[in-house]
Amino acid sequence: MTQHSKHHAADHFDVVICGGGPVGLATAFLLGREGLSVALFEKRPSTTTLPKGQYLHASTAEFFRQWGVWDLLQDAGWETEDANGQGFYVNVANGPVAAIRAIEGTHAEYETKWAEYSPVYPRKIPASDYEAAICRRAESWPNTSLHFNARVTDIEQFDECVRLTVEDMQSHTVKDVTARYVVACDGAHSFVRSRLGRGQDHGPTFGNQVLVEFRADLDDTLGKDGFFHSFVLNPRYAGWFGSKHPDNGLWRYSFRHDEDTPPVHEVLLERIRGALGMPELPIEIFQTYRFDYSTGLLRHWREKRVLFAGDAAHWHSPWGGFGMNSGIQDANNLAWKLALVLKGKAGDSLLDTFEAERKSKARVTVKSATYNSLHYQAIAEAARVGEGELFAQGKISTEAELFLKQRTAPHGDNAVLHTGYQLGTVYRSQAVVSNGEEAPIPELVEYVESTVPGVRAPHAWLQGGSGKRLSTVDLWGRGFVLIGHNLSMHWSEAARLTSTSLGIELAAISVGEQGEYLAVDSKFGRLYEVQSGDAVLVRPDGFVAAKLGASHQSSPSCELERVLCCILGVSVRSDTPAIEEAV
Repeated sequence: MTQHSKHHAADHFDVVICGGGPVGLATAFLLGREGLSVALFEKRPSTTTLPKGQYLHASTAEFFRQWGVWDLLQDAGWETEDANGQGFYVNVANGPVAAIRAIEGTHAEYETKWAEYSPVYPRKIPASDYEAAICRRAESWPNTSLHFNARVTDIEQFDECVRLTVEDMQSHTVKDVTARYVVACDGAHSFVRSRLGRGQDHGPTFGNQVLVEFRADLDDTLGKDGFFHSFVLNPRYAGWFGSKHPDNGLWRYSFRHDEDTPPVHEVLLERIRGALGMPELPIEIFQTYRFDYSTGLLRHWREKRVLFAGDAAHWHSPWGGFGMNSGIQDANNLAWKLALVLKGKAGDSLLDTFEAERKSKARVTVKSATYNSLHYQAIAEAARVGEGELFAQGKISTEAELFLKQRTAPHGDNAVLHTGYQLGTVYRSQAVVSNGEEAPIPELVEYVESTVPGVRAPHAWLQGGSGKRLSTVDLWGRGFVLIGHNLSMHWSEAARLTSTSLGIELAAISVGEQGEYLAVDSKFGRLYEVQSGDAVLVRPDGFVAAKLGASHQSSPSCELERVLCCILGVSVRSDTPAIEEAV
């Protein structure tokens, strides 16, 4: 406590969220939507203004669509053709010597490709835009309070609650708050993790990075090539350029710099011009930032009433755009579970499935980000070997150019598209009831659609009664959903009875001539109906929880309740009426 601080009595909340980045804001939105009292504390004065975190995965975009965030971002970000993949240069003036394109063709063709898998598609959007949009949605709940300029300075656990000390960084007042649970989303240098975390597994560091925002006339050179990242091979100026910001018109240049203090203005100008190969180009520098990238995985994602998500649980280099996206997936996995536990509808064991499911994906994430970082370093370093003219004339040999093209080509999907990573997640835990089917093996590039329990419930286009077209993805996001092709009244009544018995939100949706929706094509029937009368149970986070067969010996209501009780970690209610008695 500072000398002038005043200490106030404690406020109490269902959940306190430490950290107001995209993961904390998403968690606040989801828990606030459930009617819980939520407080978020973030030491920054506002959502981010830094030029970072621009790649929005399709799987994250699906959640944004469900939350009303996608619509807020309709005009945000880069045009697809202006931020298309990655280029390699000796210097920019000489043009690219190798390229990895995210798409071939027009934006319309890009959308059409992704429409097979999702109602949305990956986009490049500045973090400042999507953080502000999530914040706007989170603060719309009257039971959710977002506190910026608020720093958590102490945390202590008790049997029934967690106590935190929070300092208002403007007024220098200090107060205690208590919560039934805390979610730590306070980043790679997490204060909460430093206090409560029990061990970390570390990977490589990637050196200190300096990032410079500047204004220059590059539309007919760097802009014309249309890469989102442009790597410079000349070892004297090695680094990368980012495409021009769609709002403020600034370019970005980043390079390794191992000293604590960034280079002086004149050195930055010389370095940028050298990397561009344009020694006389007028350049106006606006901001300089310094970043440290390391790799690690927290061993235990839950410490009694404190749970860790996003970079507080897994941290890594930015290459591949995994950070924000994987953190948003954490939030979407955790929030519905925490809400049900707080409302007394699920047992405490449901919270343990958060780590069981998401840590497996986090391992893939930190490995993939590490691979990407080392991959680009290895290609660049190998291409430089034996290239004396890089220094003297800014040129590379035909052998080096061929080497670059051959080495980058096989890795394009790994580094840029990774459709399998985005959509092919498989969960295994108490919250998934297996029926003996084997889920597709997760791949980084290839994505195989299925409705095997544990996978993302796949997208299929439907048509509502009004003729409006929507995706199955639009049906998820709140409670459980029981869905099938021409779902029988037995399942609908079972859903109604089970919802009442367990006190949870559970909808039954029939797709077909007698249902609420019609399938636009054969895809829904192929994926969601193995046998006539089958039903697929989808969790609030959009993952398949179980498949229920019409031929099962017990009544639909008993079978549905048994499965849900297993997922929720509660005992089966013996007083549930049989479905036959209710029909």
